[in-house]
Amino acid sequence: MLCNLPPSTQDKPSLLRHQNVVTFFHEFGHIMHGLCAEGIGNSTRLAKCPRDFVEAPSQMLENWCWQKSILERLAKHYQTGSSLPDDMLQSMIRAKHVNVAFGSLRQIYLSRLDMEIHGTSPPKSAEELQQLVDKLRPSITLIQNPPGNNMLRTFGHLMNQYSASYYGYMWAEVLSADMFATRFEKEGVMNPKVGMDYRKMVLAPGGTHNIADHLAVFLGRKPNNDAFLKSRGISK
Repeated sequence: MLCNLPPSTQDKPSLLRHQNVVTFFHEFGHIMHGLCAEGIGNSTRLAKCPRDFVEAPSQMLENWCWQKSILERLAKHYQTGSSLPDDMLQSMIRAKHVNVAFGSLRQIYLSRLDMEIHGTSPPKSAEELQQLVDKLRPSITLIQNPPGNNMLRTFGHLMNQYSASYYGYMWAEVLSADMFATRFEKEGVMNPKVGMDYRKMVLAPGGTHNIADHLAVFLGRKPNNDAFLKSRGISK
């Protein structure tokens, strides 16, 4: 896994911020998805699952970065080895939902932008692309778009198999939140049986059959959005 993380210096090792750790776990979730896929066919070996599920295993691992028991093991002073003070740890966990509404609106905006570009009547010129951004950004995110600003110039996901599928980021979070809350939160975040169930029932099948059926087996029911709304601080 190739990552862009803070480098070490002559005096200090590479020291990661919490967001760096979240990113590391996210990308490692993709690796685990590929490594745990079983079978000899392309649909399993390369984890060729539906595009709107592919971010679920990566977002799944992010949950461990917000668990007190895990953070106590991960966050150590690089010189003394002492754990992160409890008051600081609790403060960080409580701050998880800061600006989450703006983040949600941004994801909806990017998903809508993606859909408009790949829809039945897409913009036909650079001017029309600019007009689309100028219209959608303030109407969805509630933030005015600066003159001439167009994030499409750096929206690399649209050139990397996410065309008309960027909505999958938020939908996959619905699924990952449900899996984590239903099994790991209730039965233990380090429970080996739950971990093996997740590996065999969700990751191993890859793109074979219907992913909704695999999730139903792991969850014991069809997925719902209750855990997602709670994880975003929208409901209690």
